[in-house]
Amino acid sequence: MTSPRVAPTLAGREIVLGVSAGIAAYKAAMLASQLVQAGAGVTAVLTARARRFVGAATFAALTGRPVASRSFDPGRFPLGPHIELGALADAVVVAPASADLLGKAAHGLADDLLTTLLLCAECPLILAPAMNAAMWAKPAVQRNVARLAEDGATIVPPGTGWLSCRQTGTGRMAEPADITAVLINLLSRLPPRA
Repeated sequence: MTSPRVAPTLAGREIVLGVSAGIAAYKAAMLASQLVQAGAGVTAVLTARARRFVGAATFAALTGRPVASRSFDPGRFPLGPHIELGALADAVVVAPASADLLGKAAHGLADDLLTTLLLCAECPLILAPAMNAAMWAKPAVQRNVARLAEDGATIVPPGTGWLSCRQTGTGRMAEPADITAVLINLLSRLPPRA
C-alpha cells in the first residue's frame, strides 16, 4: 500500500513526531513519510516500548534524520533533547498515543524523552490515540483525553474497525492522511516559529 502524495504545504515547518508503544506504530512510519512529502522537517522521538514494534532505522530512513530516543544526549543536544527539540518544533504530533502516554501527559508525568519533551514544548500538540476498544472506553482514559483537550491539545480521535486484538471496535489510530490534514489545517492558521 502506498501513501498518497501530499502537496508541500508544510514547507519550512519543523515537526516532532512522537511514537509511543502499540501495533499502530507502523502507521506512524507512513505518517512520517507523508509529513516529509508535505515539506516538513521531521524528527522522530520513539519511546523504548515503541522500538519493540518498529525500529529507529525505519524513521531515520524516512525522515533523513537520526531518531531521538535518549533523555540525555550531550553530543547532539547540549541543552537536552527535550529542551532543544521542544524549542525547534512548530508542532508535536504523537501517533500512536497509547493509554499510558495519554495518562502521563494528562498528569504532567515525565519519565522518558517523549513525556519530558511534551512538558517543554510550547507549540501545538496533536494526539492520535490508539488502543484496544475496551481500553479506549475506560472512564480513566476518557478523563485523560478530556483533560488534554482542555489543556489545548488537539485530539484526532481513533476510528472504528478491525483491531490487532482480533476484535472490532473503536481504537484504531486515525489514518496518517487524516492526521496530516489536521496538522496542515492547524499550522495554516499560525505563523512559522522564529
